[in-house]
Amino acid sequence: MSNILIVDDDPTIRMMFARALREKGEIDQAGNGAEALRLLGAKKYSVILLDLHMPVIDGFVILHTLATKPGPNKETPIYVITADVSDQARIRALRRHAVFFLTKPVPIATLTALVDSTLRKSAQRAASSPREPGRETPTPPPPRPASTGQPPFKLGTPLKKS
Repeated sequence: MSNILIVDDDPTIRMMFARALREKGEIDQAGNGAEALRLLGAKKYSVILLDLHMPVIDGFVILHTLATKPGPNKETPIYVITADVSDQARIRALRRHAVFFLTKPVPIATLTALVDSTLRKSAQRAASSPREPGRETPTPPPPRPASTGQPPFKLGTPLKKS
């Protein structure tokens, strides 16, 4: 089961996104950055939808925290969804761990298609990687030819052509 976190200070947007994504997995919501950081420290998410401009702690702080601090969501894909259309915000967010920068209003069909794609790719990666890191069986090196203690040819002598 996938876990999706929606972080936005607008309850209408959170409800709209949650309704659109409810069949994709378990949905958690945070109305500000402090609440989001608490949730992010306690649970691994498959996708994070993040507004930038919120009270208490903004989305840039969350992006910076996830990119620089150890935790269960360091590698989680983050979609920034914001009304801020400035290039400065776009560049700043993409340099700090965001994989998509979407401007509001986001068509729900676009959002669900992106989340579907991300979840499908995550499932494929999980299926192809070992289940328990450190417990996989290492691939043995190829066998070495038996050594006679002598080089296979004498140095300084021409090789015979076959």
